[in-house]
Amino acid sequence: MTLPCELAVRSAVPAIRALVARKLSITHQMKQEDIAFLLGITQSAVSQYMRNARGKAIEIGGIEEVQELVQSLADGLASDSLSQRQITRRYCEACQVIRQKRLLCSLHKRLDPDFKIEDCDSCLP
Repeated sequence: MTLPCELAVRSAVPAIRALVARKLSITHQMKQEDIAFLLGITQSAVSQYMRNARGKAIEIGGIEEVQELVQSLADGLASDSLSQRQITRRYCEACQVIRQKRLLCSLHKRLDPDFKIEDCDSCLP
């Protein structure tokens, strides 16, 4: 049995990081090394996010609530105005939006063929 939080760690968090990395690069014109430092990951991971080689298990780019949280994260990281607690909270909020919009369900079904999407309400409030 795959838990929703396991799916989130494997797919939602990398997808969020990929969007944040792109915002930091494009909007704030940061170098990959600086982005890596802010996100607590390697420069290689940032490079993979930028090339869309990582963080693409689910598509979240069109979700307005997630985009707002990603923008807030990128702006706060770039200006060094967010506490660690605020950073964590924004990641968690973005993950909650992703789960509530049932964006992990099809991925869950692919990983666990016996999973019954229609019977699941684990990610709903």
